[in-house]
Amino acid sequence: MNEQKNLQERFFRFISSRKAYGNNILYDVMDVLHVRKGAAYKRMNGETALTIEETVKIADHFGVSLDTVFKENEYVTFKHPFLNTERKSAQAFFDQFNFFLKPLKETSTVEDELKELAYLANELPIFYYFSHKYIFNFVLSVWTHLHWTDNQLSISDTLDYDQQIQSIRTDVLDSYYGYPVTEIWNSNMLSNLYQQIIFCITIRGFKEASYLEKLVKDIERLIEHLREIAVSGVKSIKGVTAPEGKLTIYLNDFGNYLNIVLYESKYIKSSFIGYDYPQFIVTHNEKFYDFSKQWFNKIKKRSVLISTEGYQYRELFFIKMENDFKSFKEHVDKLMGIYY
Repeated sequence: MNEQKNLQERFFRFISSRKAYGNNILYDVMDVLHVRKGAAYKRMNGETALTIEETVKIADHFGVSLDTVFKENEYVTFKHPFLNTERKSAQAFFDQFNFFLKPLKETSTVEDELKELAYLANELPIFYYFSHKYIFNFVLSVWTHLHWTDNQLSISDTLDYDQQIQSIRTDVLDSYYGYPVTEIWNSNMLSNLYQQIIFCITIRGFKEASYLEKLVKDIERLIEHLREIAVSGVKSIKGVTAPEGKLTIYLNDFGNYLNIVLYESKYIKSSFIGYDYPQFIVTHNEKFYDFSKQWFNKIKKRSVLISTEGYQYRELFFIKMENDFKSFKEHVDKLMGIYY
């Protein structure tokens, strides 16, 4: 009986950690199991044993894995946002992105002083794109073409998601940029963006040639912005400084890695892996998080600091980035003369 009680309490503690940092989940349990308040309480505190059917229903409702809760030493379970859903669309991506940001947006309290986020970047972290209209318009068009529709690629100034993007810009400033963040960059993290743009020119994916001029200029502004935040070590979007927390940036060119985001608070440890970028698979397995964080820290020790300090390495990094951009721009100009 004690073992059954302990397991149920553990189950609901885990759910509480996922549900807005311990907010009352009682009414959700009542709705899912169609029971009264007293009966729900007894299940949550282990006085009444959950049936297998009830356990599965609750796990499905809250999106938790029983393997992660009860077998974290033996199994690591990942959730992919679009694997088993009919809502395979850009709108579903925005909804999922907001869901991932939710834990970061919770207001800190004295009891929750620990909030830490680390980003190991194969490509430039997706958060930077939201504040650059023409870049984000381009990448969203490509993502939509690759993932969510069968329509012919046609990139233009028209964007159907301006409201959602503005909302996410605000959320990124308040949450992702709201406390200390550590990022590990590499010198080729804009390469994929360049390759996609060049390929889209060759297949005439741009509806109007004038859009390309705006896009290239936007990339130039992005590079300027990256330099500004690397020099200052202060997070910002379009000149608006984040409320608190500093940005620490390292450089590591030993190899290209997956896009990995590690988030930790007092209540939860989450690992996000860019399996089919921009979509991330996610696990809340603490042992996997601890392993990933140790790996991240090993890479960090073998990296060089380029934010605030590290002037020489930072200058070399941005000289290469600016030279790469110059070569890219020249390539675009030549291709434009051929295809447009």
